[in-house]
Amino acid sequence: MRWDYPVHKLINVQADPLKRTGTVAQAVRQALDSQVAFYTLAGDSRKPLLVLRECRLCNGTDDALLSRTGGNERTLIMTRWFHCVKLPMEVLEEDHPFRKVFAEEHPPHLFLAHWDGSNPIPLRGDQSRVELWDHMYTALAAEYRKDAHHAVKEIEKILAQYDMLDEKIARLEIAIDDEIERNGPKSRKLKKLRKDLAKVQEEMESWKKAEEKLSDLGLKAEDEKPKIEIRQPGL
Repeated sequence: MRWDYPVHKLINVQADPLKRTGTVAQAVRQALDSQVAFYTLAGDSRKPLLVLRECRLCNGTDDALLSRTGGNERTLIMTRWFHCVKLPMEVLEEDHPFRKVFAEEHPPHLFLAHWDGSNPIPLRGDQSRVELWDHMYTALAAEYRKDAHHAVKEIEKILAQYDMLDEKIARLEIAIDDEIERNGPKSRKLKKLRKDLAKVQEEMESWKKAEEKLSDLGLKAEDEKPKIEIRQPGL
């Protein structure tokens, strides 16, 4: 997973305007306004947000999103279309800058939303993969012009091709090294082996270009998206 770990600078305030101690200001931490908090999380990205709040059980892991038993390929494919943000356990402290991102009495462990925090989809963190994918597809349909279902299926096929081609490349590279060791760099067999290797590498590049094209779903313009009042995610 590629996570963004946002930080916010502490605010400098005057320590004591009535005393002349030489201390002009001190750094303090305080919660940002909810809209400012979401704008800060988004930064320059206009991808939909996938925000994870760490807890004692998942601290330092991706367990709230990925399954320990495997089968995470589809989830990882889909995360490329989200701006994935991970916040620490202390985000629930009252003075944490991003506290109002989780303003409810029972804040979600994970949620999806528009970049500005609107249209949130709260998740528990122990949801099934099918439930997670359904919610992710719902968010992607609202944010992108092209069909994510089609793109995911085709990219899954391409990843299978990568596995097959990686094996071919590894075998050919070993064969080339063995041939050089046995018969030297002027071996007649090397020319064919290298030609075969170049062909497989060219095929690999072709699949990468296909994946890149499929990955461009095309973010909708703001006037194409439903205008929903900004609200905090909750269960």
